[in-house]
Amino acid sequence: MTPHVRYSSRTRFTPNTATVSTEAAVETIPWRWLIVPLAVLAALLLMEITNIDRTVSHWFYDSAAHAFPLRHTFFFDTVLHHWTKYVVILTTCMAIAALLLTWVIPPLARWRSTLLFLALAMALAPLTVSLLKLVTDRPCPWDFMEFGGVEPYTQLFRFRGAAHARGLCFPAGHAATGFALLAFFFVFYRERRDALARAALFAGLAAGVLLGFGRIAQGAHFISHVLWSGLVCWLVMVGIYAALFRPRYGTRSSFANNS
Repeated sequence: MTPHVRYSSRTRFTPNTATVSTEAAVETIPWRWLIVPLAVLAALLLMEITNIDRTVSHWFYDSAAHAFPLRHTFFFDTVLHHWTKYVVILTTCMAIAALLLTWVIPPLARWRSTLLFLALAMALAPLTVSLLKLVTDRPCPWDFMEFGGVEPYTQLFRFRGAAHARGLCFPAGHAATGFALLAFFFVFYRERRDALARAALFAGLAAGVLLGFGRIAQGAHFISHVLWSGLVCWLVMVGIYAALFRPRYGTRSSFANNS
C-alpha cells in the first residue's frame, strides 16, 4: 500500500495515558485518498475555462431536430435511469436491514461497524449530492438555448441573473447512485482484501461513470456534473470512514477483529 497518514504524537507515552508513541502502528488513511481528489478538483476547475462540457454534449445533440435523440430511448431512460437506480437502492436497504439484525442476532454483532459504515456511506453520499442540487441552481444542458432550451448558457460558477427557471442539475444525482457502490471499496480495504478492494473501486467508478454517461447522452448533465458528483461521494465516504474507524493501536485489520 502507499504511505499512510499517521495520527500519532512525537512524545512517547503508554496506551494507559491515552496517547501513542511515534513508533506505534495505528489505524490510518492513505494520503492518496485525499491527494487524488485534490488533483480531480484541480482538473475540474480547469475545465471551467474550456469548452469540454459543451463539446461532449454536442456529440449527442441533433442540431437539426433541436433535441437529444437518446433522451427517451428505452435503454437510457428505463434501464439506466430507473432500473439500475432501484438495484442500488435495494442494496442500500439490504445493508440497513442487515445492520438492524445485528441487534437481534448476537453472532452478527461483530459486523455492526461494517454494516453501519456501508449503510451510512451508501445513503449519505447520494443524499449529499441531492441536497447540493437544491442549492447550486444549475440548469441541465437541455435547458440551454444551445441545446434546444430557453436559458442562455452560463458556466458552473458564474451568476445566472435574476430571471430564470430554477436549475436542479448539478451535481449529477443519478451518477451518485452508481458512485454509492464505492462504499464496498472501503469495506474491503479495511479487511485487507486488496484484490477485492481494487475490484470494488473499479466497479464503483465504472457504475458512476456509466450512469453519468447515460444522462450526458440524454442531455440531462454535462460531463463536469458527473465528475463533481463522484468527487463529492468520495469525500463523504472518506469522512464517514475517518469518523467511524478512528485511529487505534495495532495495524489495519479485519472488521471481524475490530468491530
